[in-house]
Amino acid sequence: MPLEKENGGQGIRTVQRALDILACFDEEQPQLNLTQISEKIGLAKSTTTRLLATLEQNGYVEKDLSTLKYKLGKQIYYLGHIAGKSIELKTIAKPIMEKLRDETKETINLHTLEGIYRVCIEQSLGLNTISHSIKIGVKHPLWAGAGGKAILAFQNEEFTQTVLETAVNPRPQLMSELEEIKTVYFCSSIDEEEVGSSAVSAPIFDINGVVKASLSISGPTSRFSQENITNYQKLVKDAAFLISSKMGYIHQEKVL
Repeated sequence: MPLEKENGGQGIRTVQRALDILACFDEEQPQLNLTQISEKIGLAKSTTTRLLATLEQNGYVEKDLSTLKYKLGKQIYYLGHIAGKSIELKTIAKPIMEKLRDETKETINLHTLEGIYRVCIEQSLGLNTISHSIKIGVKHPLWAGAGGKAILAFQNEEFTQTVLETAVNPRPQLMSELEEIKTVYFCSSIDEEEVGSSAVSAPIFDINGVVKASLSISGPTSRFSQENITNYQKLVKDAAFLISSKMGYIHQEKVL
């Protein structure tokens, strides 16, 4: 075998081994020592040490000198941030929305935060003869309607107060409802923003865990029985989490 090809093969193996090291770290084990890493990737400590030194030099891992444990470095965060910004929300959400629409036969809406309002930026129209639709690009309040509350619940206190100051006849239980949404990750609205229409919604998290979008199922109130609402809450929550994960978000369910 020519030396050139041999060196190329060695280079590929080195890259793969470096990637294997980075893949060792996860939510359960964010920090690992040399022995743990070498055992996970099946390499001698001497080889693992050389690879870690190169990764550390380039900012992909960091070593805690007090514990001698390694963790992912800032360069990984920067790359993840860039990757997250390059992901198009609508492109990711559309096939998931269409699947959810086919399951429920109701209209599926994708809302994003714009100033102190929400705007529908994508919609999969329901399959029933009578379905609910909203105009794409039109501003709607955050304090009324499931799609808005799913976003508002995860904003900071100052922003929430600003939004509530613009509210017209806000529901008395709104603040307690927003607190509950942060725990269960879904919400409902019956004849709230528009008489005769109802919706259930869930927040969408970006790679940094920030909520600037929501997914909702909407339709005529006559079809939103309590049984259907309970079913839709799970479906929309699962769909929103799937979109979030494809945006780079790692969700950890709260233990109640």
